[in-house]
Amino acid sequence: MSLSLSLPLTGCGAGGEPAPPAAPDPSASATAGPSRAASARPSAVPAGKTFAWPDGLEATATVLGRLRPADRTDVQGGTVDDKRLAGAREKLLGQSGEPLGLRVKLTNNGDTPLDLDAVEVQWVGVEVGGMAQRADGDGGFEGELAPGESATELSAWAVPDIVAVGYQVLVWPEGARNGAAGQFSGAVPGASLRPPQGGDHDHSGH
Repeated sequence: MSLSLSLPLTGCGAGGEPAPPAAPDPSASATAGPSRAASARPSAVPAGKTFAWPDGLEATATVLGRLRPADRTDVQGGTVDDKRLAGAREKLLGQSGEPLGLRVKLTNNGDTPLDLDAVEVQWVGVEVGGMAQRADGDGGFEGELAPGESATELSAWAVPDIVAVGYQVLVWPEGARNGAAGQFSGAVPGASLRPPQGGDHDHSGH
């Protein structure tokens, strides 16, 4: 019967003594390890709060609000220069939405340096779907983050309404879909879905 195949088998050694149990299969332990690590991964935190990985790396992702034209670049204050703002709006591709600012801070409380060039950030909709798009050439971590150090990036994003009503910002320290992503959940205050009426699309973002 197939049931017998799942039961442990014992044999006899010399002199009829029971044989010692077989040594565990190293490959089986290696396979089980990631599953245990995955179950221990921290859950999503609200945007603006701190997400911590088991190895000591911490991240905070904060949505900085709608961007407005200015004569200087100042994502933190919600204003950017016209060229940067136009680049974010172009990413909307006719969808109803707003250009928003995002600040991501990484702090290395671990023992080994972090390759910042491998860090990737995604901004995805979790209520309806869709993805926000970063303005071309805007933001991005570079270099190496030594233990005990912090680094911050400010960037402009085009965020469709379908993302703004419920989103997660994903921070991948080892590149998209490698390892565990830091997850930051939220919704843009006042965001709502504005379906076109009478066949006309609202491209204004207002």
